[in-house]
Amino acid sequence: MKVLSVKVPIYTNDFEKTINDYEILLGAETQNKFKIQSIGISVARINDILIIGGNDEVLNSLPKISATFTVDSIDEYFDYLNSIGATILQPPTTTPTGKNMVSKNVDGIIFEYVELNGDD
Repeated sequence: MKVLSVKVPIYTNDFEKTINDYEILLGAETQNKFKIQSIGISVARINDILIIGGNDEVLNSLPKISATFTVDSIDEYFDYLNSIGATILQPPTTTPTGKNMVSKNVDGIIFEYVELNGDD
């Protein structure tokens, strides 16, 4: 059970402008970009920043994730989080890049856990 990386989410209702702003700020290009049609959001990764775009209604309905942990095994983290009393807000789910889940830790902080299909 290992955390491979940590990403910071940025929520926006102006997806393309935010991508452009962070590419300039970080001096980097977008590495991944995809849509999750079922919940009405777009996601882009620039280095350790995750840009999450959607309209205000969709963004306000999402859990307020403080960070995204890329992990080596979502199943191991699912078992561990359950064993320490965390609340699983979204169980492991297949995504365009692998699997993810969302939990509220015992201290009340919400984190997303992601297991990728390939390299980060």
